[in-house]
Amino acid sequence: MPHITPARVALLRRLFGCLQWISPRLAAARSLQLFLRTYRRPLRPEDAALLARARRQRIAMRHGSAVVYEWAAAGPTVIILHGWGSRAARFTLLAQALHARGWRVLAIDAPGHGSASGRSSSLVQFMDCLDAVIHRCGPPQALIGHSLGALAIACRFGAAPPEWATAVRTVVLVGMPESAEFLLRKFIQLLALSPATERRLRARFQARFGQTPQDFASLPGAARIGARLLIMHDRSDDIVPCEHSAQLLAQLPAAQFVITEGLGHSALTRDAGTIARIVEFLAWM
Repeated sequence: MPHITPARVALLRRLFGCLQWISPRLAAARSLQLFLRTYRRPLRPEDAALLARARRQRIAMRHGSAVVYEWAAAGPTVIILHGWGSRAARFTLLAQALHARGWRVLAIDAPGHGSASGRSSSLVQFMDCLDAVIHRCGPPQALIGHSLGALAIACRFGAAPPEWATAVRTVVLVGMPESAEFLLRKFIQLLALSPATERRLRARFQARFGQTPQDFASLPGAARIGARLLIMHDRSDDIVPCEHSAQLLAQLPAAQFVITEGLGHSALTRDAGTIARIVEFLAWM
């Protein structure tokens, strides 16, 4: 939760410490709500100007709605799915670079993010969002995901490749965490939740989503992507350790793996060198 200051974290720990002492059950319920609660970053003027060039449409889902920005072109279609606390606007530079090469670009605001509806979201909603956009806009030839968006793409291939997967020729996964278990574990550590509260939180998670956090993992889904695969991660990523992507190499020997330096978790999404690598990778489709 990089958007929460250390002072805020200290306050939350004190509050949940008191709540756990009173009722671990209630603390678990409130902690799941906080885990799913989203936040929106301000839209930068330069991003707003680039988004204004795109066609915007709202797409209804089973729970809430998503928003997709389309830069139309006669070429193949690429879908970009952002990470937690992000939005389509973060990828305007990448979208412009791909559009200039003839790609039809669809950049998504997932539920609870950007211009989409809601104040909460989940990995399952990210996956549903991907399906909803493809159902409305047609199957893509390429997918690009960052962070939770990358994990959503991998998990969508988990049980079996989706019907639209036959159209996909290239996939780019950037800064991808290994699983929802990693994210939940970091959250539990952040709030210093007690074992009693943690047990109830995990039970609520499974009741809500029908699976455990361990079940929402990058593998085996990433290994079932039958397309050319590029995995990118920054060595100094302070949110998702680079090892999360590096450990995939044993299972994905055909994938290309690129390590960047000094860009952290999010800056590489706007980095000119990273964008050039992605555009070049997609050009060989």
